[in-house]
Amino acid sequence: MLKKKTGRVTFMPLNRLKPKNLPAPNSQDAEALLDKLRFDRKLEKAFQQVFGKTWVCRDLTIAAAYVKSHGINTITLDGDKVDRKGALTGGYHDVRRSRIDGVKSVGTWRTKYEAEKARSAEVKQEISKLEQEITQVGGKVTVLVGQQNQIRDSRDRLVDEGIGLAQSKEKLKARVSVLEQDTEELETELSALEAKVAGYRAELATPLTNGITRDEEQMIVTLGKEVERRRKDMVELSKRKNEVGLIIFWSH
Repeated sequence: MLKKKTGRVTFMPLNRLKPKNLPAPNSQDAEALLDKLRFDRKLEKAFQQVFGKTWVCRDLTIAAAYVKSHGINTITLDGDKVDRKGALTGGYHDVRRSRIDGVKSVGTWRTKYEAEKARSAEVKQEISKLEQEITQVGGKVTVLVGQQNQIRDSRDRLVDEGIGLAQSKEKLKARVSVLEQDTEELETELSALEAKVAGYRAELATPLTNGITRDEEQMIVTLGKEVERRRKDMVELSKRKNEVGLIIFWSH
């Protein structure tokens, strides 16, 4: 108690106590405080030592008068206190300022402080663990975002390539259509030329061959060469058509 400055306690053996009994006021205005207390009679000397010189009076005026006339300590029904040394204490007592209660409060709050301090350490440790987990998750998120960006770039590139291939496919289809039309026209012309050549050859095979003029013979030769040239053109067109068809097939 001295270390914490909460007061001082004095211990005395009961057989060493010799309380003095002061003359009691002979009046209904004052009563001994000791008569109002309940205690074990074995402790009577101790209670007389502490409370034997204190009387309860009706009001402060009577209490002050008995202090002067009888040399006792008095208290009023309102709690005011007057002692032999002339000290006057008001009746209101703030329990919160009591030293004993203060010691209890200090102990209680110290216990709470220690508990909260331990809890604070646990919370800080949990926060540290959570921060580490957040850092790890943040790193994983960064990696995943990078992978997502790479996948998005690859997808955009493939989409662009697909658009380019689709455009190329349409162009090739148009080219095939043109080649097919050219082929049909050549086939028609070739058929007509073959028919003419066949007619001319039939005429040459007849006995009236001498009736053909020189220009007509020259025309037959020229038409034969034209037929051969057109056949070669047909073969070339077929090759190009097949090549374009393969390109379109592989573009799928």
